[in-house]
Amino acid sequence: MKRSDDEQLTDEIIGEAALSLLNSNSAINTRALVARLEAMFISEQEVRRRNALQKIIAEIEGNISQRLTGKTEKKALSGAVKTQRLNEKNVH
Repeated sequence: MKRSDDEQLTDEIIGEAALSLLNSNSAINTRALVARLEAMFISEQEVRRRNALQKIIAEIEGNISQRLTGKTEKKALSGAVKTQRLNEKNVH
């Protein structure tokens, strides 16, 4: 399967950011990656790469937001189940 030029550029940019973090002995996590991508965006002169950086940052931040929302929903559901069980015990 042939990958699109945009997909290849995305992989290249993420790889550059990850290598940059490794070379600077920085923490390797999502927040550090986003920060490095944002720094790359600020200094990038090429329009195509700037557009790609914007999309990558937005996608990663969207994934972080979804994960956090999912955790909150799981906690709420877990709390609701516990409350229901307690209520069932009190009724019987």
